Amino acid sequence: MKNNILKFGFIAFFSVVLVGCNNEEVADQLSLDAIDSEEAALTADIDDGSEVISDLTLQGFEDEEGLSKSNGRFLPDCATVTIVLTDTTKNVTIDFGTEGCEVRSGHIIKGKILMSYELDVEAMSLVINYSLEDFFIDDNQFEGSRTITRLKSNQNGNPEYSMELNLTVTFADGTQASRTGSKTREWIEGAFNGNWGDNVFLINGAWQTNFANGNMHSTTITTPLRREASCRFLVSGVVELVRTNYSGTLDYGDGSCDNQALFTNSEGEEREILL
Repeated sequence: MKNNILKFGFIAFFSVVLVGCNNEEVADQLSLDAIDSEEAALTADIDDGSEVISDLTLQGFEDEEGLSKSNGRFLPDCATVTIVLTDTTKNVTIDFGTEGCEVRSGHIIKGKILMSYELDVEAMSLVINYSLEDFFIDDNQFEGSRTITRLKSNQNGNPEYSMELNLTVTFADGTQASRTGSKTREWIEGAFNGNWGDNVFLINGAWQTNFANGNMHSTTITTPLRREASCRFLVSGVVELVRTNYSGTLDYGDGSCDNQALFTNSEGEEREILL
């Protein structure tokens, strides 16, 4: 999923900051906006990359354990899966190669995802540990690890994945940023039926992105985000956005698949924005 929360938030910020400023203030603000614009775009790339990694890891796990009803697999043919068993654990390496392997989201992936988990996949709660090795999404390198707790069935009877985030990203131009936080993905529709297109997830969580210059961007989901695999946009949910200079909320709407959202700044001013 291309999660453009932060990039969209910036567009709204830029639209409202000029209200009530004199020319000198506007000039000063434009320079700040240029910095925020670049960082917001980079943060959006991390959001998107984080979701791509989540999809590849979780669907790779479901494929490997035969939990999907599909006869095929989610991972592309250019990805090689290697299994090493111990007395208590299964170690899975998903290798996308060094030349570039296109996945369902359209991204080009290089490198490896290394997963390890206990053999009892029927356990109600299962911890999946994974790390990244020489791993690239398009031209951006992702390093780090995650701990995923897979709950076979939550209180709503749905599969749920709780993820602890710890990633460092190096962009093509050498810029670096780190991401920490946590999120939960509840699989509310389409679980294990082998048809990725009808999957629906509810996402909760909060995370922080830190840049080398000391700037910090944070996102907190206040109303669960609804992600439908059949739509390229988030269709509903509310997030609280805090940037280096501004804050506000972004509302993704009533569930319709469209490119509109409503931004409300800290002064209560509303702006409709296009995603």
